Amino acid sequence: MKWTLEEFAEKVNIAPEQIREYVTAGLLPTKVAGDSELLFDDSDSYWLDMIQCFVGNGTSVDELKHVIKHCHLN
Repeated sequence: MKWTLEEFAEKVNIAPEQIREYVTAGLLPTKVAGDSELLFDDSDSYWLDMIQCFVGNGTSVDELKHVIKHCHLN
């Protein structure tokens, strides 16, 4: 199943702006619908959990960019 940004944010209980920040930083791989709308699925939930875990333990978004580039995101 695929969710829009707003649906996904509600599902994972995180502000859409925070999710968009992770997408913009290249930390969260997403799919784009034909009208440029971001779409999310269960694999994005996995990555978001990982991001939140790192950030929750004090890793900055900039530091996480260096870690995440070594991961297979798609």
